[in-house]
Amino acid sequence: MKIKNIFFAALATLAFFACSNDDSISTKDVRSVSVSLSGLEPATTTRSSDPANVFTADTINVTSVLINLTDAGGTVIVSKLINKDAVLNSDWYKLTTPGQGLKFINTSRSVSKVFVYGNPGTAVGNTNVVSTTLPDQQGSHVLYYGVDEDLTPVQTEPVNPDPTDGQTYTANVTIVPIVARLQIKSISFKNAGNFTYTRQINNAPVSANVTWTGFTGNVKGIYLNNIYHKYNRPGTLDEYLQVLTYVGAIQEGNWLFTPPGPTLNAASFASYRRYTEESGYANLPLSTPNKCYAFNIFPGTEVPKLHLDLSDLVITGLASTNTEVFNPALAPSFRFANIVKFYKNVNTEMVASDFVPGKIYNMDIELIPSLDTDLKNMQYNVMVHVTIAPWGEETIVPGFELNQ
Repeated sequence: MKIKNIFFAALATLAFFACSNDDSISTKDVRSVSVSLSGLEPATTTRSSDPANVFTADTINVTSVLINLTDAGGTVIVSKLINKDAVLNSDWYKLTTPGQGLKFINTSRSVSKVFVYGNPGTAVGNTNVVSTTLPDQQGSHVLYYGVDEDLTPVQTEPVNPDPTDGQTYTANVTIVPIVARLQIKSISFKNAGNFTYTRQINNAPVSANVTWTGFTGNVKGIYLNNIYHKYNRPGTLDEYLQVLTYVGAIQEGNWLFTPPGPTLNAASFASYRRYTEESGYANLPLSTPNKCYAFNIFPGTEVPKLHLDLSDLVITGLASTNTEVFNPALAPSFRFANIVKFYKNVNTEMVASDFVPGKIYNMDIELIPSLDTDLKNMQYNVMVHVTIAPWGEETIVPGFELNQ
C-alpha cells in the first residue's frame, strides 16, 4: 500500500529581512515538508513611556508554530500546533534540531499547500483565516507567516528521520513577521545651519533660504499617524487611522483617533510619552544606549507619519530671505516636528510599497527649525478686501453768526 507523507524537517528561516517563496500551486498526490527553527529569543515588548530594545536582523522570537496543510482551495486538512519546550525528542525538538524533523504520515491526496505561522496566538486558527490588530502585534513576539504552494519534487522513502513507506515531499517555507518596524535610535537638535523652504504661492513654487545660529529644545511626545489598525488574510488591511490636528487628540496622556476611522485611544501602541496627572508631560530622553523608540506597523498603501511634540524651544538667529514663504516671526508658536517623508538615500524618497513586512527601518532624527504649530503645516493668511466708496455729494447752506 502506498503511504503519503508530509515531512517537516529542514528549512524555515525566521528573521527580519526575509521573504516568503513559491507562488505556484501543485496538486501532486504525494508530498513532504521541512521546517527548522533556530535563534529563538525571549519576548521583547514595546512600552509607551520608555525606549524599547533595538532589534536587529537576528532578533527572532517564536515560541510556538502552527502548521496547516490545506487543499488547493485553502480548506485545512491537517492542523498541528507545536509549542516551544525543552523536552528531548519532542515535536519542538524535532523542528528546531538540525537533522531532525516533524513528519506527517499517510496524508490525504488533496493536500496541496503548507501554511506555517509563528506565534499564532488567537490571530489564526485551524480555519487558516488570519485576523489581528496592531495592538496585538507589538514588540518582537509578533505573528510570522509563510506558505509553500508548490509541493514538488518528491522523494521515495526511506527519508530520514523517521523513515516510512511511500513518497515524501520536503517543503522549504520561509516565515517572516507580518509587520514592519520603525526604529528611532536617536534625536538631536541641529545647532546651526540652513535649509531651503518652498511654498506654493499663486500656483507657483516660491523658495526661501532659511538660516539659524542656535537651536535647542526637548521632546515630550512621539506619535505615530497614518497607519492601519487591522490585518486580515485573506483580505486587505482595514481601519485606517489618521489624525489631522492635535486638538482633542493629544490630551491627558492619550493619543485619540476619531471618525471617519475607528474611535480608539492608541497611546499604548502608537505613542511614547511620560504623563502624570500631577506633573503633566515630562521630557523623553533624546538618546539611550542600545534603546530606541520603536513602532510596529502593517505596511499598506499609505506612508506612515511621525509627530514629535516639542517643548522649551530656543531658536536664535532665525532668518529667511522671503517671509511670505517662511516667516521667522512665527517661531514662538512652533510645537511639532512632523516627519511626513522618508528617504532611502539623500535623493530617493520612499513610497508606501517600500515598506515591507519583516523589515526594520532604522533612523536617527536631527531636527531643524522647519517646524509647525500642528500635525501638518498650518499656514495662516490674512486676505484684505478694500472697497473704495465713491464721493458723496450734498448741497448745504452757509450761515453767519448774527448774534453778538
